[in-house]
Amino acid sequence: MDFLSRVLKGLIVGVANIIPGVSGGTMAVVIGIYDKLIAAVSNLKKDFKNSVIYLFPIGIGAVLGILLFSHLIKFLLQDYTMPTNIFFLGLILGSIPMIYHKAVKEKVKKSSILPFVVCFGIMILMTFLQGVSDEGNTLITTFSIGNAIRLVLSAALAAACMIMPGISGSMVMVLLGVYTSVLTAISSINLAVLIPVAVGVLIGLFGGAKGIDYCMKKYEQQTYFAILGLIAGSVLPIVLSAGYTPGFQTVLSVVTLVAGAGIALWMGKLEKN
Repeated sequence: MDFLSRVLKGLIVGVANIIPGVSGGTMAVVIGIYDKLIAAVSNLKKDFKNSVIYLFPIGIGAVLGILLFSHLIKFLLQDYTMPTNIFFLGLILGSIPMIYHKAVKEKVKKSSILPFVVCFGIMILMTFLQGVSDEGNTLITTFSIGNAIRLVLSAALAAACMIMPGISGSMVMVLLGVYTSVLTAISSINLAVLIPVAVGVLIGLFGGAKGIDYCMKKYEQQTYFAILGLIAGSVLPIVLSAGYTPGFQTVLSVVTLVAGAGIALWMGKLEKN
């Protein structure tokens, strides 16, 4: 039963990780596996057997979640672009109070403002350099050295962010202009794209877990302010990518905005409790 329970929890985290704006790390916190997950990844070399025993069913569930739901997310982004992106925007806006409350458990330090400003600035800069450019969002379907390097680096950064509560790894892929390429590759099992992505994910997960664990323990407030900067800066590219479709999709977008914000706020309350 414990094995199946962890598979199901991994499934939830996997689905969360393919939805821009939804944090797999946050979902891991909500379902009560975050601390053990980070510890297992961080201590993989020190306690290999127990770490693998704990991580294996979660990994199976995560892979199943990604494979089973990638087609649905791809369909929604293609046929209901505005409502889907506005739903993601609602998720982002609704997650801000949870992250803010985590950041201000103690008096705000002056040293915490700089990480916020820097991360916010990085997100805005990335938006203008890549997020709104056609070249930055070109669909990658074939293998080349340049494509492989870009996919490995993007996946590594996204994976490292993915395990941080409050920030979406898939959102990072959106901002780096590779999200559609990765989602399309998953749907069509395109190994030319998936292999570099898998390499990057492994690098990001195992390399990032120790760094994140250290930052959360030593510089908790500064880390959460950095996350806040990333989240606040991600609003602009989502708004730009949503576009405007008058009529039914506009009405539906209002509904999805409220639904997204409501879900994120609900998740925040669950985590707080």
